[in-house]
Order: sequence, then structure tokens, then C-alpha cells
Amino acid sequence: MLVKILSYLSVAYLMAIVFHSALFPDIKLVIIALIFLGISIISSLISRKLIFVAVACLGFGLGIFHFSYSIETSEKYIFDVFVDEEEMIEIEGFIDSYPIVNESYTSFILDVENLYQSENEIAVDSRVLIKTDTYSGYEYGMKVKTVGVLEKPSSFITDTGRIFNYDRYLEKDDVYYTMSFAETSIVDEGRDSIIRSLYRFKKSFLNSIYRIIPSPESGLLAGILFGEEDALGKELEEKFRIVGLMHIVVLSGYNVSIVINIFMRTLVFLPKNIRAIFAVLGIISFALLVGAGPTVVRASIMALFIVLANVLSRPFVIERALFIAGLMMVIMNPKILFFDISFQLSFLATYGLIVLSPWLEEKFKRLPKIFAIQESAVATIAAQIMVLPLLLYQIGDFSIVSPLVNVLVLFAVPWAMLFGFIGSVLYIFLPFLGFPFAFITKILLEYQLLVVELFSQIPFATITVPPFHSIFLFLGYLFIFLWIQKIKNLSKI
Repeated sequence: MLVKILSYLSVAYLMAIVFHSALFPDIKLVIIALIFLGISIISSLISRKLIFVAVACLGFGLGIFHFSYSIETSEKYIFDVFVDEEEMIEIEGFIDSYPIVNESYTSFILDVENLYQSENEIAVDSRVLIKTDTYSGYEYGMKVKTVGVLEKPSSFITDTGRIFNYDRYLEKDDVYYTMSFAETSIVDEGRDSIIRSLYRFKKSFLNSIYRIIPSPESGLLAGILFGEEDALGKELEEKFRIVGLMHIVVLSGYNVSIVINIFMRTLVFLPKNIRAIFAVLGIISFALLVGAGPTVVRASIMALFIVLANVLSRPFVIERALFIAGLMMVIMNPKILFFDISFQLSFLATYGLIVLSPWLEEKFKRLPKIFAIQESAVATIAAQIMVLPLLLYQIGDFSIVSPLVNVLVLFAVPWAMLFGFIGSVLYIFLPFLGFPFAFITKILLEYQLLVVELFSQIPFATITVPPFHSIFLFLGYLFIFLWIQKIKNLSKI
């Protein structure tokens, strides 16, 4: 009974988030929330038989209220007047993200605290995405002063004719402005913190990778280990997109599961409770280290559930864990449900792996298990079936060669991650011991790059679908979920 009530409450809550997101940011929806909360109270008073109606209405009302509260950002838009006038301004604040350095600029999120105008210091509260010089000395937590022209992000048309709501995408992280070609100076080094220490370790680790492994192999390793943005370069990144292999570079749930699995196996000699403590600390540290993106957070929460189930000696229900992980993330930030495609694709791909893998394993049982050929084929096809409608709707590109490329490449990824990690760590402390591992890693990475290079040259390796109405997206998932239900019913029989 309790599980059913919580299910109704959660589903109605999520439906309200989607409903409000689609009509974002119409404040009149607060009235709708009050109506649903009123229906909930009246239903519960009239009859116990209406308890589920009351719970659903309660969940819907709470969802509307929560999303409305999350977008109450009148104070955050304090710089609108400067955007309209295209005026050069000077702001000061703390770096609140891991600075990303690429060939032409360094970018980071600035948590703005002060605005300087006519020699006056005005306290403000907003967040700006800064793009400044390529100086790599910027660190999380530093206090910096930045001068430049503010812009408000806006939607734009992609190469495939889709509308990308860049403004909403940034707003999910409470970022409301951008500042390009900014002149930035460090005001204060800031205080040390756990996150800053982890980022420093990450920077040292990446420097170690770049020293012992040449480019572009070093960029690929930085991507699969830490999801380092722009590590591959634009040209090579496009080839990974063509062959449908970007998921190994942007730190998908696949990469995270490999890291967590290796970490858990190294602790197997410890007593269960002590192992659980180290596992929890390790999982949280890794999530923070790589920036705690939606995919990483979802995979980490599920890993924490596995650890908890092991400690309590309780069965682990993976579908329930996935739903709870997604619900927890939406409660923490309701904007990601509708405006973060990486969260949507990660959730759907994982669900596809859970529900379709057993059926596909039976269909592909004749495939050899050597080099994880069967496992890679099953995982790739299960995930792609589930994300295909959304991928075509939001992006429009579909890689025909992706299943074959994934089968050829995925078996090498865990070994490249393992040997690359060991080699880079050893190089930091005992450089001469790191080179043998780096040599093996380089061979594995070269093989992956060779496969990508060959298949990206195939004509029509990727097809582009013209934009289509959202009703077809709905029908596509309706068909998939009906098909999944049929598979489940047959498996029960």
C-alpha cells in the first residue's frame, strides 16, 4: 500500500514538472497547483476510496509549486539593463566550476557577488558563464575580477534544423548570462576545500597523462577517464559523433560503472562494513572530481544503493533504484527533467539496458563472448533502441555504423582506463614505472582511434532526419513501452 502511494505521488510530481517545464515560466500555474492541492484535500476527506486520487493531486500540486519556486529568479536577472545597453561592466565573484581550458579560451562559471559602477561597489547575486584568456592558472574557489560585455544566452537553430534552448540549458545550472572575451584578474587565491583539492588532483592527473601519452591518444584517455571537454579537438570529436561513440568520451554511465567496478574490486579484501564506508567515500569523491554531471550523479546514486543493499543484506531491485535515483536528482534540481538532454538520454539508455538486455542476450546467444563481443552488442543495441526516438527528435543524427563500432571498441575501453590510470598515478610518484603501463595504454587507444578513423570515412555512416512534430516522439515511445510490456509478459509465461 505504502509503495503504491509513493509511486502515485512520485509519478504525479514528475508529470507536473514536465507540464510546468513545457509552459515555462507561466506563473499562473501556481493557481493550478492550489486547485490540485484543494482537490487532494477534498478527495481525502470525502472517501478513503479516493486516496490515490488525493495522492496524485497532491503530487501534481507539489510538483508545480517546486518548479515555480525553482524559477523565481528576479534577483538573478539584475544585469538585464547592462545587456540591453551593451555596456562594459566590472564584476567580482568566486569561480564556481572546474575551469575548462581549450585552444582559444578558458571558461568557468562565476558566482557574482559585487558589481563595480562609478567607483561604487554594489552587492549582487547572479551567475555568469565567463570565457576569458587561455591562462590555465584559474582554480575553483578563486576570487576574480572580470571586465567585459554581458550577453543573455538565447535559443538557436542547430545544423540539423532543431531549436536548441541554450538559455534554458544554462538556467538549469542557475547561469543567466555569458561574457566572452573577458579580461580577468585574480583578486584572492581563496580557501582550500575538498572540491578544490579534488580538482587539483584531477589537474595533476591530466598533466601526467599529457606527459606520458602523446596526442591525440592522451585526449581520448582524458575523455574516457574524466570526461574532459574539448580534449579530442573539434575534428576528431566530429568523427566520434559520426560513428556513434561519443558516449565513451563524455563520461557516460558506462565509463562510470567501469570506474566504480574497479574501485569496488580493489576493496574486496576489506570487511564488508569498512569496504562500504570506503566505497561510499570513493563514489562521492569520483562524482565530485569529474564535475557531478547528470550521468555521473545518476550512476553514483545507483552505485550507493548497491553498497547499501549489500550492507543490509537486502535484494537490489535495479529498476526501482534507477527510478529513485532519477527522482532524487529531479527533486534536487527540477529543471534537468525537461531541459537537460544528457540526463534524459542517460536515464533512458540505462532503462533500456535493464529491460531489454535479457531479451537481447537470448537473441544474440550465438555471438562469441570473447573480447566482450556479445556483451557489447547487447548493451549497444539495448541502449540505442531506448534513446532512438529522443535522439532523432532532439539532435536528428543517427549513426548506422554505431553498433558495429561499439562491438569493435568497447572491450578495449576498460583496459585502457585501467592501464592509463595506473600509469598516470605511477608517473606522478615514480615516473620510470609509469612508462610500461603508458605504452600498453597507447596501443589500446591507437586501436580505438584507428577504428573510429576507418568507419568515419564510410559514406552515409550517419543519416540526418528532418525535424518532426513531438507527437511522433510520443508515439515512438508508446510503441517501445508496449513492446517492452509484451516482452515482460512473455518472460513471465
